[in-house]
Amino acid sequence: MKSLFKPIVLAMAAASLVVASLNAQAQTLPPIPITADEAFDAVTQQKDPLSGVPGRVLLVDVRTHAEFHWVGAAAMVKAITLKNGGVIVPDWGKVKIEHEGKFLVFRVGGKNERIQVKTVAKLDMAGIAKNIPYQTWNDATFGMALNPTFGAEVEALAGDDRPVLILFCRSGGRTDAGNAVAKLYPEKFSAIYEIDQPNAVTNHGGFEGSSYSDVFNGYRGYPERETLIQSSPSVSWKDAGLPIKIGLKQ
Repeated sequence: MKSLFKPIVLAMAAASLVVASLNAQAQTLPPIPITADEAFDAVTQQKDPLSGVPGRVLLVDVRTHAEFHWVGAAAMVKAITLKNGGVIVPDWGKVKIEHEGKFLVFRVGGKNERIQVKTVAKLDMAGIAKNIPYQTWNDATFGMALNPTFGAEVEALAGDDRPVLILFCRSGGRTDAGNAVAKLYPEKFSAIYEIDQPNAVTNHGGFEGSSYSDVFNGYRGYPERETLIQSSPSVSWKDAGLPIKIGLKQ
């Protein structure tokens, strides 16, 4: 028994060192790109977007306060009140607008449902992202500058449970925000993600996606926008038709 015990202990110790080393390396890598749909499911169901492991998941909007307030904030739908007085509570608060803005699609009790927008009296919504600007306006230079408190504000969200962090900006271009967090606080978060193209082609994610002005004369993000004709279709929040609340205050 003694002869077997020591090799087993040594093997377990070696395996632990390998796992610890891989985790340390992963924590310092750039944020992992995921779609807006994956981000929504992860934060509302509180699970890692790729592994599915349960845990605290934080969604952080690194756009400016003006973008967050006036362009719109990521939200969930707590309830749908119909004009006939009926109330619908969608699974996980996930409601998407589709079919040229005519229908809301969602799931209730695991079953797919669809209703006409014109039958809705109101949507009871709640924001699901914390707004911490990566850049702020600098009056001295009349331009944008790094937010000096960005790192500290993000760090304050972490705890001993090492939560999962998902960041997003307007289109996925402010990836330096995620890189900064990964480098400054690798031990604070178990994983760091960003809403952007999973194939690593940047600027087609975030809240609005790209305008595709180089090859497609269209606006930024809206449901069913013709981005599928591009080599890297947008995976943004708006293009996915996910809930948006205008004028959200924190």
